[in-house]
Amino acid sequence: MPAHHDVRPKDVILRRLHGALAAAADRGPSDFADRLLVPGVGARTVQSLAMVAEVVHGAPYRFADPARFSLAHGGKDRQPYPVPTKVYDQTIALLKSAVDKASLGNDERLQAIRRLDDQARRLERIATGPAFSQIVETERRRSHKYGGRSVFGWEPVAPSIDPLEVKTAKPG
Repeated sequence: MPAHHDVRPKDVILRRLHGALAAAADRGPSDFADRLLVPGVGARTVQSLAMVAEVVHGAPYRFADPARFSLAHGGKDRQPYPVPTKVYDQTIALLKSAVDKASLGNDERLQAIRRLDDQARRLERIATGPAFSQIVETERRRSHKYGGRSVFGWEPVAPSIDPLEVKTAKPG
């Protein structure tokens, strides 16, 4: 682990992060929710699952960039951004359900998480995406939408425009 607390670009292997984000985008919340048999799973929750999937299903953990996992659910001190409580709660509920069902012999949900990790590992070789700083800034700006909370309290609505939304905004 690095000697500093904040998460810096050099602490994250960006190709792995891009692979997880690409796998989450490729699966999409509706497809993944159908596979997990859990309605209402959003895109942000699928992103978090893609980031932690290798730990969940017992794949060999890659220790080179443990800071990447802080991007799944942020931090209570806003490092790298506030905890998205709605995403956090959904992820915990989904993982708990998957483990409970697996103990009863129905491992369909754990297999879906395994497939998500497999896809992320394949995509990390070719996936590209935004810079680390842009990912963190976007999460901070969207924090209030996901129930963002830190030791400083609930996150307010960000006053500026989301840079990723600007790229996808339609003229008119």
